[in-house]
Amino acid sequence: MSLLIYFAGLLIGVSIFLYLYSTIADKAEGLKKSQSKNKTQSSQTIIQSNDTISFRKRPSLPPGTRICPLCGSSLTKYEGLYATKIKQNGTNKILIMGCRYCYKEDEDPLRPKKSSI
Repeated sequence: MSLLIYFAGLLIGVSIFLYLYSTIADKAEGLKKSQSKNKTQSSQTIIQSNDTISFRKRPSLPPGTRICPLCGSSLTKYEGLYATKIKQNGTNKILIMGCRYCYKEDEDPLRPKKSSI
């Protein structure tokens, strides 16, 4: 009788192990597929110019350094970004157009800008 209980327990244990192993293997395979899918999508949809590539590879800057997200120019605390508020799908979003160096190129960068503050 005890031999029968022993084999029944062993059979139940092995079946639970195989079930958990197959579940974990399926999840790992799905994760690998989704990661490779995301890599191919991101490489196809993101087209970068040479300026953007060099801007993205620049070394990290100290905390508090202000830079333009479009051209990478360093900004002083008095220089801001040109942006506009747009409504998209019922939510308000901010569209950044650039700084005074990339959006308003005709401005003289050496001339101080008047602030409305």
